[in-house]
Formats: sequence, C-alpha cells, structure tokens
Amino acid sequence: MKRKFTGSTTIAIALFVTSGVLASALGIRQVDRLSTTTAVVLSQDLKAGDTITLSTLTRSKTDKSDTEQSVQNPQQLLGKVLNVAKRKGDVVFANELILPTVKSLSYAVPEGRVLFTLSQLPTGLPFAKLNQGDRFDILVRGRKSVRTVARNVQLIGVLKPPKKANNSKGAIDRLNDQSTSSSNGALALVMAVRPGDVYPLASIGASDIVSIVLHSAYDIANGTQPLLGMAQTHRDIIIHSGNSRKTVSIERE
Repeated sequence: MKRKFTGSTTIAIALFVTSGVLASALGIRQVDRLSTTTAVVLSQDLKAGDTITLSTLTRSKTDKSDTEQSVQNPQQLLGKVLNVAKRKGDVVFANELILPTVKSLSYAVPEGRVLFTLSQLPTGLPFAKLNQGDRFDILVRGRKSVRTVARNVQLIGVLKPPKKANNSKGAIDRLNDQSTSSSNGALALVMAVRPGDVYPLASIGASDIVSIVLHSAYDIANGTQPLLGMAQTHRDIIIHSGNSRKTVSIERE
C-alpha cells in the first residue's frame, strides 16, 4: 500500500533537505574563509634572473599556510630579481630575491684602524684632488706650539653633504662623489686612523690651525714614507730638594 504525503509533509522534507544543503555550504565557506587569504602572488611564470614588475604581480586567494613568511608588500618586490624559478600563482619569499651588492663603509677600514671624521679642515686644501687611499700626517698649531696629532693617516673619503641622497650608491661611493653639492658648504675628511690617534684628533680646538702633510705616492709604494720630526715644544728641568730630585717639563718660549 502506497503512502501518500500530504502537502505539509512534502514542504517539511523540502525544508529539511534545503537546510542541510545550506548548512553544508556555509560550513565549507567558513572553512574556506579560515584556511585561505588574499595574497600577492605572481601572475605568470618567471625564471631565475627575471625582474619582478607591476605586470607580473596580482592578488589571488591562496592557502594561508603557503603565504607564511612571504613578502606581501608589493613595494618590496618591485624591481627585485629572482634567484629561483617561480610558477604562476606562487608567493615570493625574501630568500628568493637577489640582494643588491652595497659596499659597507666598515670594509674600507684597514685592519687595526678605526674611522674618524675630521671637520676642522685647513683652508686652501685641494679636496677635489684627494682620493681614497692617500696618506698624510696631521699637524696642529695652537697659541704657542705646534704638535703632531696623527701620523700616516689613510683617507677613506671626503664627506660633502648632498642636497639629495642617492641611495642607489654604496656608502663609500657616496663619500667620494665629488659631483654632489653641499647644503651648507661644510666638508669633512673621513679617515682611517690608529686607535691611539683618536683622542689627540678629538682634542683639536676650534681656534687651532690644522695642517695636513701629504705623503708621496712613490714613497708609499716603496715603503719609504718620511717621518716628521717632533717639534721640541718643552724642555726638561731637574729640581733638587735635599736628597731627592724631580724632573719638570716647562714649555719653551
């Protein structure tokens, strides 16, 4: 005997089936929302050595687990070169980009020396003729005496503050860029000096007159750099007092 369903029963069954389908769809959508994200990916296949441009990037839904630690800022990707092949839809990681070679200033400092910037410069010095690697001694004349504050100093570069920094150049290249113009005319010599010369150089006063004695390139090549004699600015006097005596250094007139 066939059982006939009434209209209300048919509607109830239809609603039950529909609600089940909707629940399944909502569940799938919820899982999809939790497991995927909109990420910056490649819009085409690229090989190692290719440059990332705006046309090779797009936004697409991607599994969240695939985007962890990836580069998602387009500005950090544009203009960069890949060191591996990538497929369309792939995200890009930082270790897959070729880093630009930039000379670090610390690598220009010879072993056993430190970097020092001298801002009290002598007038009349042809700074445009100075080059990295030049060697010189620095003399300072005070009110009554002349003293040598540093010997065999090696020039790293002439610091001339530019109006607009050029970040595409390395630190050493920017130091030696003579074409840059100064905003206030201030110049400074960036030098590699012995650690023991740092305090004598730092003690140069605003009223002191600085002189630079440039060494010959031929003497440097032959290892025969002349040493300047130290000026005798003081004389020693021995003072006797009973059975004791002491030596006192007095500045020469």
